[in-house]
Amino acid sequence: MVAELVGAFVSLILLGVSFRALEAVFPAVVQPRLWRRGTNTDLAYFLLITFITGPAVKVVLFLFVVGWMVWAGVPLREGSFDAWRESHGLLAHVSLWIQVPLVLFLGDLIGYALHRAAHLSVLWRFHSIHHSSKELDWLSSVRVHPIDTLLNRLSHAALLVPLGFDLRAVAAYTPLLTLYAVFLHANVPWSYGPLRFVIASPAFHRWHHTAEAQGLNKNFAGLFSFIDLIFGSFYLPRRQPTAFGTCPDDRVPDRIGAQLVHPFRA
Repeated sequence: MVAELVGAFVSLILLGVSFRALEAVFPAVVQPRLWRRGTNTDLAYFLLITFITGPAVKVVLFLFVVGWMVWAGVPLREGSFDAWRESHGLLAHVSLWIQVPLVLFLGDLIGYALHRAAHLSVLWRFHSIHHSSKELDWLSSVRVHPIDTLLNRLSHAALLVPLGFDLRAVAAYTPLLTLYAVFLHANVPWSYGPLRFVIASPAFHRWHHTAEAQGLNKNFAGLFSFIDLIFGSFYLPRRQPTAFGTCPDDRVPDRIGAQLVHPFRA
């Protein structure tokens, strides 16, 4: 427990120093205060993800994979999943070098669908917590309701694992996208120039979080912005958004305890 706590503290310091320096030199919106509104809540979410949400999701995903193997008639012994994957998985014999970009694209396509559904359905009750930050920066990325995280990870596993992807490719997907999500929330104005139509950028994702009417329900992709282009949800003007958060009707509270129970009261 002590080692995990030290590791979380070191990670927080390294991320905080790096991103705070980046945001101070290249701010999209000037935020003179080091300790902004909502920092306490986001730090609490950082600890929640590190010690509770993260481990709990791993256990649930493990149980899901085991349950799926039982349902699919795969023997529960060492190497049995690889044997099934090689004989039944559609992508089992595809090179790992091809599987990695493929899992990134399919994973982002699934993420796009889930993300869009979360904005247009009862799932918004949980996802609105992530959008409640009034001042957006790198630390805002950790403000995610555990149910939101669990549904997202389970959906990805349910759709990707049966395709026969090498588990190494699937395992690499989550940490890579998690770190990139932190960067997407950073308070920097970068849009990547011509590549803005291909790769999601901080400017692209900051418009997703805006409270301004013209930017609502736009830019759902977490990695490939061209997915939003294809489905007509791409929005990236030259100016920077300045207002963030949910609409007043959502009434999302400020503190983590109230936020965790908020979706069940809505």
